[in-house]
Amino acid sequence: MKRTVLALTALAALVSGCAQPIVKTTGPLQIRSVAVAAAPTVKSDTDIVSLVRQTLPPQIVNTREGRSADLQLTLTEVHYKNPIASLLVGDANRVLAQGILRGEDGTEIARFDTGTLDQTVLNGISGAVIAAAQDRARVDRALARGLAKNVETRIYGNNHREVMTPELAAKTAPAPAAPAAPAPRRPVVPARGAAGV
Repeated sequence: MKRTVLALTALAALVSGCAQPIVKTTGPLQIRSVAVAAAPTVKSDTDIVSLVRQTLPPQIVNTREGRSADLQLTLTEVHYKNPIASLLVGDANRVLAQGILRGEDGTEIARFDTGTLDQTVLNGISGAVIAAAQDRARVDRALARGLAKNVETRIYGNNHREVMTPELAAKTAPAPAAPAAPAPRRPVVPARGAAGV
């Protein structure tokens, strides 16, 4: 429980804009590419890495002028709101990540931590009910959108456009169904009393 409260407090401080934008210390940057990965310990109900790959590049790749840089983003934690924690001390859905900006020659320009929260408002009995019944695919999409926005803000200090809504990517997509075979045809039997019977 203490870990959850500490993580939420640290993340709230991070997200609240306490850290100055990276371009304040590095000068203007033009992100050329984004690579997204997840730490081996990260578990999510959908393929959240794929969702972040859909939302993040449109926000930051080639959107501004400056020194060329590449971003490597590693998701370090995905946490879903827990009904018991929500009831007792408060909880939220969250994703945490570490970013590394590298120049054209591969040297590290900057390293930063970021993250985002979802469903932080309601806790107590209402929060516990929401946590138990939440659609985790929707949560993962909201977390991916929030993370894209916060990465852009962390690097540039502002958002230049609305973050897109990613397509849902199921973690284990069901195999495509084989086409149904046509139903066997019954032989046509003439009715009694028909001609020739």
